[in-house]
Amino acid sequence: MREGVQRPWHISLLLLIALMPATSNLFLYSFVLLSTAKDWGLTPFWAAIIGFAPMAAQPVGGLIFGSLSDHYGRRNALLLSLFLSGLSAALSGFSFGPFDFGVYRLLLGMVIGGQWAVSMTLVSEVWQAEMRGRGVGIAQTSFPAGFIYASAMALWVGPSSGWRILLMLGALPAAIALPLAYLTIRESPVWVADVSKRAAERVSYREIFQPGLLKYTVLGTLVMFIGSFGAWSLNPWIPIYLGTLGVGPERIPVLTLLIMVGAFAGYSLYGFISDRLGRRLTFQIFFIGMAFGLASFGFIPSRTWFAGEGDASMISIVLLGGWATFFLGYFSGYGSLFAELFPTRVRSRGIGFCYSIGGIGGAIGPASTGYLSSLFGLGNAFVIVSLTFLIGSAVVSLFPETKGKRL
Repeated sequence: MREGVQRPWHISLLLLIALMPATSNLFLYSFVLLSTAKDWGLTPFWAAIIGFAPMAAQPVGGLIFGSLSDHYGRRNALLLSLFLSGLSAALSGFSFGPFDFGVYRLLLGMVIGGQWAVSMTLVSEVWQAEMRGRGVGIAQTSFPAGFIYASAMALWVGPSSGWRILLMLGALPAAIALPLAYLTIRESPVWVADVSKRAAERVSYREIFQPGLLKYTVLGTLVMFIGSFGAWSLNPWIPIYLGTLGVGPERIPVLTLLIMVGAFAGYSLYGFISDRLGRRLTFQIFFIGMAFGLASFGFIPSRTWFAGEGDASMISIVLLGGWATFFLGYFSGYGSLFAELFPTRVRSRGIGFCYSIGGIGGAIGPASTGYLSSLFGLGNAFVIVSLTFLIGSAVVSLFPETKGKRL
């Protein structure tokens, strides 16, 4: 039985570590955004553009690594993406200014698009159909784990060590994951079997735009765009938002870490829920929960009657933030849903396209929040963004139910 041979729990846990470098690097920049802006003489808005806009390179990475994965194997593509994610993190700490820093972030954006597609394909192919949601969910907890890691590093290193050291620490998970992946991960047996069937047959990217798959490609890209836009309209701004609420600089990393524990719980539980309730219904529950959670987190703490520095106020902020980030767990649903929509021969390309093109929302989200906050305040910007999740819930209703589908 292939799942027993491949030890899927081991694969999921290793991929959790493998995906952490990219996610931790994204979030680490949130703690140093204002510092880099000051050093380079930029406004926070332009610092956010330089740091997060290169995430728009995800489509390129998704297309490249998706093709590499389908042609040369999931394992080889994963190892290459791991190396490049660690390299981009290390180089960012040595940047001379906004230009070369933007280049390193561009590389990071490309790697994120490719690494996620390859990882979600691999983990989906080694798990049994009836348990695939939880297997993918475990790997997907790399996102909140990366956020927690970033918060812990910000707390441990502190502002006195400078932003360069903090960004370079983003390479540490890659340094751990790369040798482990090289020594322990074998090629997906589903991919090997499919290659033996089609031999030297050339499969084109155009197949995901053929009538049988076009609907899934469009819907998958749209729902990924909505989820990425909403998530990254919130995540990078949490530390800054806490500062606007009167939280002292020394307490911001601690509160951010506690808030992200909610995300870790949501990501971890999502797969178990979707294996029981189905992909579509679970997505809708989490999107609607995210809409109300984000609106509450943006509205309540930012009111003048809520302001205060006491422990009760801090606990309330953490609970409201944890409620919002818990429902970010919907990201754990993308991998299994997309894997079950596309056939093996184009699975990585289909997943990579939806994630990468849709992931452009993640590049637009931070800047959108920055712009809205300049007009209405940061808390109100969160309230406005929360409406996108209600739209997302309606889009999800157009998907077929794929729970239990054999790959």
